[in-house]
Amino acid sequence: MVLKWFLPEAGSSGAEDLLTGFLSGTVSLYAPDLLLIEAASALWRRAVVLKELAPADAKAIFRDLLTLPLNFQPLERLATSAFSLAIVHRHSAYDSVYCARAIEMDCEFVTADRKLVAKLGRGLPFIRHLSVVRL
Repeated sequence: MVLKWFLPEAGSSGAEDLLTGFLSGTVSLYAPDLLLIEAASALWRRAVVLKELAPADAKAIFRDLLTLPLNFQPLERLATSAFSLAIVHRHSAYDSVYCARAIEMDCEFVTADRKLVAKLGRGLPFIRHLSVVRL
């Protein structure tokens, strides 16, 4: 979802509203530090594999992402609970890290991944699709 802050794509306006709320202090955003590697991987794929972005543009977007004062949680603190969630809900440990962070913070997990919401939303009602979040 964070790449929607930098790249025009479906859902970008909702993501931009969330970022604006965060930067103005009306919304708090928390994430596992895994987010940085996932963003780097997605940018790499768009630049190197899909050739949708120039490598210099991908690097600039990643640099800009690093300047945002996001509240990161070290992955090692979330790993055990994320793994348990992954086993119980039969879903990837990667996504479960975000769920573990939301549980730890007692907050919503906002995502642009409709399949994730459809699969886990009933069992984990704190998961919200970006399109239904209103600020």
